[in-house]
Parts: sequence; structure tokens; C-alpha cells
Amino acid sequence: MNLEIESLVIQYIYYIIEVSILILVGVLIHRLITLKSDKETKIVRRQAFTDQLTGRGNRYMFLSVLDNLIKKKKKFAVCFMDLDGFKQINDTMGHDAGDELLIELANTFENKLPKNATAYRLGGDEFAIVIQNIKTIADVTNLLDNLQMELKTPFVIQNTSISLEYSLGVAIYPEDADNRQDLVMYADDAMYYIKEHGKNGYYFHNKSLKAKLENDNKMRKDLKEAFEKEQFGFSMQPRININDTSKLCFEALLYWDHPVLGKINSEYFIKQADEMALTIKLDQYILRQVCIRINELKEKGLKNVKMAINISHRHAAKKDFIDKLCDILNEYGIQKGDIQFELIGTVDLKNIENYKTMFERLKVCGAEIVVNNFEIKHEYLALFKDLSIDEIKLTAMYVDESTNLPRNTLDNVVKLSNDLGYKVIVGCIENENELIEAINSGADMIQGNFIFKAMENDFVDEFISEYGNYKNRIENIILNAKLTSKKSISKKANKSK
Repeated sequence: MNLEIESLVIQYIYYIIEVSILILVGVLIHRLITLKSDKETKIVRRQAFTDQLTGRGNRYMFLSVLDNLIKKKKKFAVCFMDLDGFKQINDTMGHDAGDELLIELANTFENKLPKNATAYRLGGDEFAIVIQNIKTIADVTNLLDNLQMELKTPFVIQNTSISLEYSLGVAIYPEDADNRQDLVMYADDAMYYIKEHGKNGYYFHNKSLKAKLENDNKMRKDLKEAFEKEQFGFSMQPRININDTSKLCFEALLYWDHPVLGKINSEYFIKQADEMALTIKLDQYILRQVCIRINELKEKGLKNVKMAINISHRHAAKKDFIDKLCDILNEYGIQKGDIQFELIGTVDLKNIENYKTMFERLKVCGAEIVVNNFEIKHEYLALFKDLSIDEIKLTAMYVDESTNLPRNTLDNVVKLSNDLGYKVIVGCIENENELIEAINSGADMIQGNFIFKAMENDFVDEFISEYGNYKNRIENIILNAKLTSKKSISKKANKSK
């Protein structure tokens, strides 16, 4: 009996061991499967939150980090960064070069940003930087200043040195916003603000910027109504020929007669109008008004007069727009040399054929062409010479002492323009010193508030009727400026002896 019991006990023990082994094997298998699943899950998660090109966190990771930081309720900064001129790198060097530049930039972030700052690639050439553990704005500015210094070192891509420029906007939690949506929006707004106001730097979102953006939205709504209600007009500023004051040109300066704010100069609303595709309609509307005014001036006996109207350089590729301008000139019987089209903005010489076609077509219709400013590289001069341009207009940058340009800059630009066959207008003259600089440079024409302020249509009639007196006044101003200049030169010569 004892043997039977002993045998049963042994069998029971073996059974327990077998079951235990099976359970252990099952646990081990389950654990292996779980580990594999966790590893695969981590890989999938890492791929979902990682930018495949640069290896940095992507937009999903960036937004997840923001949500977690907001839950902690600790102060941090959000920076949105966009590269300036990146499209040109892709277009000229190829997308492989662009990708290489993005990788190098991501590596710079990895190596140069401090531990409390992390960069993410949002897509394309847009990056975001989150700066944690900040106490004051100075913590952010110091970091961004150091980053700016690091990025001044050119990147070498495909044996080509590339100087990186960027626009960066900053929003602070919780001062600017206490939620993710507004933080992202404000950082993005600040980035675009600096992109439109100088580029290659950073800008903090602030209440005044917020107000401006809200005003922009209101302005767009008002602009739409303004065009429908014909609230636009123009004042006229005389442009004087230094060597023949009997020749007059009036520049038509667009303004918006706002029902609440009064007259608003075009510089404060033209960007919004352009974004709303209103500038073409505006240009056509103002051209009609200018044509009417030209004919009125002719009828009043002022034969030796012309008018200038500003148009955006963006219209160069729009053949229908150019044809419409010519149709308006023909409709009002505008004679050759009675009107000038002044191109606002820098001529894009990569699209030079569009400009050539535009200028040639307008000149056939009797118009003269003025290019605003002389912002071209020397290697483009041969191309620039092929354009049918009559005059170059220079701004106060060339005569204003605060710009710290070399004293002979204006002289050189005027001489170069004359050598290319262009007459030169110096505009924005605000004082006697600037007038003297313009006259000494050999410029052909002058314009600015020091000579004549912009006039409303009613005053133009008085100006015309009294032009003999005005003509004497301006001749005396020019003569005094020349005499002052000669005395100054004489004093300098005596001192040098």
C-alpha cells in the first residue's frame, strides 16, 4: 500500500513539473511575443514621429511635445523658422543639394543648440525650435543670437559655399497664448512678419503685431468695399528737370480715401490689395483717371507736361494686363511721351524676356518706362541694357547721410546709368543737403517734399496758373544749391592747401 501511495505521489510530482514547464514555456513565449511587439510598436512610433530626411522629430512629434509642455504649465518658447531663398537653391543646384543643406542644418541644430532647446522639421524648409526652462525673454534672445552667429558660417554643399539666411518667429507660453493652436499661429505670424520686413533675423510676437494682423483682416474687408465704392484717388507731385524747368512731370500717388481714417497712402495697403488680386484693377482705374487729367492739362494750355503712374513689376508676365493698358491709352488719345509707367519693385532678370515684351509693347503705345531703384548686380548689366528703359529713379538712400554709403556712390550710379543711356531721377529729397547731393551727382531730375509736396487736383490748377512764379522759385532753389556746393568745394580746396 505504501508503494502504491509512493508511486502516486511521484506521478503527481511529475505532473506538477510538466504543467509548470508548460506554463513557464508559455510565459516565455508570451514575453518574447510581447517584446517583439513592443519593439515593432516603438519602431512604428519612431517612424511616425521622425522626419525621414533629417532624422529630427517631425510635425507630429513637435505638436505632441507642445501638448505635454502645456500640461506642465511651465514657461517655454516656440520658434518657427523658414529658410530665405531655399527655392532658388533647389532651382539652381537641384533638389539633392537642397536635401543636403537641410540635413546639414539639422545636424547643426543637433550639435549647437543647448540641452533645453530641440529642433523639429515641419516639412519643406520649415523648422521649429522649442526652448524649455526659460525665465526671461533674455534667455531666448541669447540663445537665438548664438544660433545666428553659428549659422553665419557658410555651408559647403556640392563644393559650393552657401550662406544661409532665414526668418524666425517666436511666441512665448503662457504670455502670448496658453493653448497650442494660438501659440503655433502667433509664432507663424511673427515669422512671416520678419520675412516681409527685412528677413534674416528673428521677431517676437507681441500685442501690437496681433493688433496689426487683426487690422489687416479688417483692412482686407474694407478694401473690397473701397473698390466697389470707388474710394481711391491720387495726388500729384511735380518732378523737376534740373536743366530745363519748363519740362514738368507729375507723379500720380495713389491713396485710399477711407471713410473713417481719411487719406491713407498706398504703402499702407498695397500689399493687401496685391494679395487680394486688386492691384490690376486699381492700376487700370487710376490709369483712366490719369489719362483724363492729362487731357485736362493739355486743354488748359500746359503742353510740355507728362504724368507718371506706378505699376507693380509682378504684372510683367500678364500679357492681357499690358494689352489693357495700351487699350486705355488709345481710348483717351494719349500722345507719345505724355505718360510714364514707373515699375515698382526690383526687376527679376531671370524673367527678362517678360520685361522686354512688356516694355516694348508699352513703348509702341507711346509710353516711357521708368525703373524704380538700381538694385541689380554688375554681371546683369548687359541684360539690363537690353531693356527699353528711359529713366532710372533713385530713392533717398543715395542722398541720405544716415545710410553711411560712400560719398561718391550717387555719382557712380548716375554716371553708370548715363553710360547705359538712361536719365536719372533722384526722389524723396527732404532737405537742402540732399538737393545739393543730387545736383552735384549730375542727376537729370529731382523730386521730393523739399521742392514740392504732393498736391490735390484742385491745387494743381493753381500751380499751373501760377507756374511762372513757381518756376522762378525752383530755379532759385537750384541756383542756391549749386552756389552752396561751389562754396563747399572751394573751402575744402583751401583747407587742403
